[in-house]
Amino acid sequence: MFRNFHKVFRFTFKNQFTTPGYIRATIVVGLLLFGITVAVFVLPSMIAKDEETDSLASCGADRIYVVNEVSPDSDLNGLNLLGIEGYTDIEYIYSNSIDEALSTISDQGEVTSLIMDIKKDDRHLTLAMIVPDSSLLGKDQAENYGDFAVQAGASFVIGAAGINSENLVLALAESEYDVYNVSGYMAGEDIYADEEMMEEKSNSEILPMFNMILTYVTIFIIYMVIILYGNSILQNIVLEKTSKLMDTMLISVSPQAMIFGKMMGILLTGIIQLLIWLAAVVLGFVTGATLYGSLFDGANVPVVTFLLSFAELGIFKPVNVILGILALVMGVVLYSSMAAIAGAISSSREEASSNQGLFIVILVVCFYLVLINGLTAAEAPTWLYLLPFTSAMVLPSVICTGSISMTVALAGMGIMLVCLVVFLVVAGRLYKMMSLYKGSPVKIGKALKMLLAGR
Repeated sequence: MFRNFHKVFRFTFKNQFTTPGYIRATIVVGLLLFGITVAVFVLPSMIAKDEETDSLASCGADRIYVVNEVSPDSDLNGLNLLGIEGYTDIEYIYSNSIDEALSTISDQGEVTSLIMDIKKDDRHLTLAMIVPDSSLLGKDQAENYGDFAVQAGASFVIGAAGINSENLVLALAESEYDVYNVSGYMAGEDIYADEEMMEEKSNSEILPMFNMILTYVTIFIIYMVIILYGNSILQNIVLEKTSKLMDTMLISVSPQAMIFGKMMGILLTGIIQLLIWLAAVVLGFVTGATLYGSLFDGANVPVVTFLLSFAELGIFKPVNVILGILALVMGVVLYSSMAAIAGAISSSREEASSNQGLFIVILVVCFYLVLINGLTAAEAPTWLYLLPFTSAMVLPSVICTGSISMTVALAGMGIMLVCLVVFLVVAGRLYKMMSLYKGSPVKIGKALKMLLAGR
């Protein structure tokens, strides 16, 4: 059935792999993916680092004399408990007036003290920072404290309004809580003490998101491969029909070998290209993680933290990943076999261009079936994993994450394989029929008889 397949495959692969356009696209997209992946780590980290660098500068004051007409006996020492660097060890001293504060500073020879005058208008508190003439501090330090007061916000207002330091501690304290199940509450043990339970709960919550993302990635890969290479498969299959070499070629090469050799030669170039792009992403991931660890250690970037902890989820087992990749490859080949059928029934390149809608329509319809019944549902129906054209889209993700039974996964892959072989056989027979009967209309009955007979 596949006589001289290797010759057709080798010739097609060489022609596709050595074209300048293919080489340029592979290199340019690979570099672009590498740069984007590194940027995912570096850019957010740089922004976070800049924000950290732009944090409040210390005012440099050891004491601040407070003149507060709103609440003369207010105690602002509780602001030290906010834990803001540079503002955790300031002594706040009440003073009746600015003159009294200046006199005290002068008498004691203080050079690192500031005066704060708090007043109230109709709508809000106003704050004035006063730098004594004898102070080593300047307007910049006074402005720094003003920035601190703005950042402290409600905490500063609460303190200025007269709440004492003890009550201010309670007002500023973070609330704490524990979560129990019934048995755990009776035993005084919250659910967070059971690490295995928490990991299982976390995985159960995050798996649907992973499956949705991976399914979109799978659909994107299949769609791009079919769009980029489906038409090339179709055009290459119909190429010999326009030449006078067809009769000779079909003597030395079986139609199935012709179809399968051309299709796999073109697909292999696409798979190699995808692997190179994937390697660029992995290299970018490693480079970005290395730069993040060496240059931005301590930066709090949620997306980077998520990526770095991805391997710790424990849901991607090597066997599942291998089977998932195999399912993805089978899905790509399955859709490509539809392009081969479209090429087999085409007698010219112009007709081939119009027939490419055969596999594009199937691709789009199956995407919407997956979108409606899989991505938007809490649990996808089993038939979605068994219908060959939809299983090509959903199986790779659920196999990789282990969220489907191996029996259903292998059944879906088996159905895809059977359909693939059937489509290739049909494509070969259609190719032979349309080539040898060129110029003579073939009736439906005759075509079906030839397909079933294999002649």
